[in-house]
Amino acid sequence: MKIFIWERVGQCSCNYHSEGGVTVFAETEERARELANNEYGCNITLEEIPDLVADVDYTSEKVFIFPDAGCC
Repeated sequence: MKIFIWERVGQCSCNYHSEGGVTVFAETEERARELANNEYGCNITLEEIPDLVADVDYTSEKVFIFPDAGCC
């Protein structure tokens, strides 16, 4: 299993401030993108590459969305 971290993507939520970070535990980057983009409001484009990819000792697929809080 690997961890894929996007520190900042343009669309991770449907919030007014839609940017933010995304972390996914998955076997491949393709699967990580699929899992993340299945989350409501998240759309990681092919141009947005992960800032970090590392092997981890974790056995379940999981997505964490960290939307920007914004200024309001």
